[in-house]
Amino acid sequence: MKIFLRLVYCAVAVFLIFTMVNCSNRQKKQSTEADTKTRDAVVVQQDTSVIPGSFKENSGLKFDSSAIGAFLKTHPQFNEFGNDYLVFYRQNKFNYVWYDHKGLIESSGALLSRLDNENQEGVQKEVPYEKELMELVHNGDSINRKSADLNTELLLTGSYFYYAKKIYTGDVSALKVNWFIPKKKLSYGELLAENLTDVNFDSIENQVLLPQYANLRSFLKKYRDLEAEGGLKEIPSLPSRTVLKLKDSSGTIGDVRNALFKLGYLKTNNNSAVFDAEMTDAVNFFRQSIGLKADSTISSSVISALNVPLQNRIRQIMVNMERFRWLPGQITSPDVIVVNIPEFVLHYYESGKEVWQCDVVVGTPMTKTVIFTGDMQYIIFSPYWYVPQSIINKEVKPGMARNPNYLASHRMEWNGGNVRQLPGSSNSLCLVKFICPNSNDIYLHDTPAKSLSGEDKRAFSHGCARVSKPKDLAVRILRNDPAWTPETIEVAMHKSTETRVTLKQRVPVYIGYWTAFVDKNGHLNFRDDVYDRDNNVLEMLMAAK
Repeated sequence: MKIFLRLVYCAVAVFLIFTMVNCSNRQKKQSTEADTKTRDAVVVQQDTSVIPGSFKENSGLKFDSSAIGAFLKTHPQFNEFGNDYLVFYRQNKFNYVWYDHKGLIESSGALLSRLDNENQEGVQKEVPYEKELMELVHNGDSINRKSADLNTELLLTGSYFYYAKKIYTGDVSALKVNWFIPKKKLSYGELLAENLTDVNFDSIENQVLLPQYANLRSFLKKYRDLEAEGGLKEIPSLPSRTVLKLKDSSGTIGDVRNALFKLGYLKTNNNSAVFDAEMTDAVNFFRQSIGLKADSTISSSVISALNVPLQNRIRQIMVNMERFRWLPGQITSPDVIVVNIPEFVLHYYESGKEVWQCDVVVGTPMTKTVIFTGDMQYIIFSPYWYVPQSIINKEVKPGMARNPNYLASHRMEWNGGNVRQLPGSSNSLCLVKFICPNSNDIYLHDTPAKSLSGEDKRAFSHGCARVSKPKDLAVRILRNDPAWTPETIEVAMHKSTETRVTLKQRVPVYIGYWTAFVDKNGHLNFRDDVYDRDNNVLEMLMAAK
C-alpha cells in the first residue's frame, strides 16, 4: 500500500540521504548485519502473548459511523485526527480493525508496547487517555478483550494516529525554527492499515524514517545507560597551549583513556597513563567526531568536548532525532548534494551512497545560511559577481567617494544601474558557481579566500556556501556529459566571459542543520550549535503534548 498521500517536494525524499549510513539499503527487506545490531540495541519487546486475533480487512464486526463524532466529543485531544478517523473507517466500511471474532488482535499489543516505551524515541512520554486505554485492555478477563468494545477500538486508533504523528512526522513546527525544507506529510490511516497487516513496527519505520533516526536512537540509549551508571569523570583542563601526544605520560591521559573507553572509542582499557598507539587511533576518531583534524593530539578542545555533560549530549541527540522526523524516508534521485551547516561539509551521493565530500564555508551567525532545498539547474563558469545592493551601499559607494578608481581597482563595472565584478580568480565567486534557483538567493560557489577552508570552524560567508573543491564538484556533476571533460571544465573556468551550462538532469541540493549525526563509519558525531538553534527545538520538543 502506498504510504505517502503527498510530499510537498518529491525530491525531499532524498534529503537526508545525509543520513550517511546505509541509505542504499532502504529498499531492501533484509537489513545488513550492522543495521540489525543497531536496531537490536533499541528494539521494543512486544507483549502479544495474550492477544489471540489477527487483522482482517473485513472483520465482519461493524459500528455506526456516528459513533466517531460522539467519541471525539468525550476525547477532544484526538480532535485533530477527526478527518483521519472518518477516512480510515470509511475505507474499512466501518468495520472494527483492532478486533476479530477471537478478540483483540496482535497489533494492539505491539502498539501498547510502543506507547509504553515512547521515551525511547527521544520524546516526552505523554500519551492521551493512556490510563483509560490500559484499564480497558488490561482489565483481567474483561469483555473488552474478548468482545469488540467500541471505546477501546477508537482509543487504539487515536493512540496510533497520535504515535504516528509524534514519532513519524514530529511534533515541532519546522517553520517556527527557520527550517524551510518542506516537512513530510503522511496519511496516518494508510500507515495504520499497513501496520495492522504487518505487525512489525520496524517495517513501517523503515519506510517513513531515514536510517539516521534509528542510529541516533541507539546512541540515545547508550548515552542514557552511561549516565545511569554514573557518567564520565570530569577531566582537569590542560595548561594554556599544552597538547599531549604519542609517548607522553600524564594522569590526564589516563582520564582521557577511561572516557574514550566508556564512549566506545577504545575496545579495551589498560588504565595506562602513557599515550600509546592504541590511544592515538581512539583520539583521532574522537577528534573527527567533534569536527577537529585527526592530528593525534589531546588538546584543550578534546578535553572540553569530553567534559560536556552527558545530559547535554542526550538532549542534543533528541533534538536531531526530531529534525530527522521531519524528513521523508524515501530516496528518489540518483544524485543528491547535502550541505550540513554545523559540520561545514558538503556530501555528494550517487544512488544513495556517499561517494565524495568536501569542506565548505557557510554564513556567519549574523548572515546565516538558510536551511532549504532546491534543484541545481545550471553551472556558470567564469561568472560575473553581481554585487548585492546592501554591499553597494555599505562598501562600494563609500569606496568610490574616497577613491575615483575604486571600481577599476576592484575589477568592477557598472551594469544597467548595478555593479558587477569581472570574471577571474579575484572575483568574489572566483571561477565557478552552482545555481539552484531559490527565493533566498543562496547558491554554492568557488572562493578566492582559500585559506578559510582550512579552519576547523568555517562560518565566514555572507550566507552562500563556499566550496573548497569547486572543480571536482563540477567534474562530478557533469561526469555523464561528454561535452564537459575535466579539461574543458578547466578551460571554461579561466575565460574572460561567462559560460552557462544547463544540467541535463537536475541535482537536488539540501542545505540542512544537524548538530548530532552518525557518519558513514557508524561513529556518533557532535558539532557546535553555530546558529544557536538547538535550544529552540528542545524547548518546543519538551513542551509538545
